[in-house]
Amino acid sequence: MIARLYRMAYQLRAHRLGDTPLDVLGRNLLLAAATLILLQWAVRGRPALPAWHWVTLGLIVAAALGLVVLRSAGARAGYVRFDAQAAHPAPAARAMSPADKAALFASGRFAVQEKKTVLANLMAYWRSFETREHAIMAIQHASRFLLGSRPDDQVGMWYIFFRPEDVIEVMPGTVTFGATCRPGLRVTYRSQPSEDAKKPVREVAYFAFESEAARASVWADLRADPGIS
Repeated sequence: MIARLYRMAYQLRAHRLGDTPLDVLGRNLLLAAATLILLQWAVRGRPALPAWHWVTLGLIVAAALGLVVLRSAGARAGYVRFDAQAAHPAPAARAMSPADKAALFASGRFAVQEKKTVLANLMAYWRSFETREHAIMAIQHASRFLLGSRPDDQVGMWYIFFRPEDVIEVMPGTVTFGATCRPGLRVTYRSQPSEDAKKPVREVAYFAFESEAARASVWADLRADPGIS
């Protein structure tokens, strides 16, 4: 249930009508409806309202607050549900060849040139270069949800890069997006938000795999880096 709500939060935030995200638009419309009811009540001299009016007003306000809470909770969780498997046996360290790549579904903060955005459950490929820098390469296609569409500046190639020394923690677990649960990894790493930033920030990426073998190959590649267990 929670994972489905997070998926809904992601879709409502990622798709827009004009320049406004759908969740913000829905919240604004609900608050406007509540304001209209209260204004009508005030203009009419504040007569006693029937009980169903108060119930309707309460439901409208609750729905608006629900959208606010859903937006915040979904963003904090990366729009996926992650259940850690701390006791899961780790594979033996084995570096992946720079010529190889592994398919996965990635959720996290992607970047391209000067643009950054949070994307969820994006079909992607994992690669490790000779320098041992790790890259997640994905393409975001145009999409629609309800009355909204994904902004043009989100469509195209997106990347996540981090070096071995940037990795803080690698945790195995399951990653659930909507109704789909897959074996996964949560990688916590440091990232430099901009050239002017004095300190790196902490980022979290979630990688989901079609099979245990696929997860093991990427996990083994990470474990081949110094300092990563």
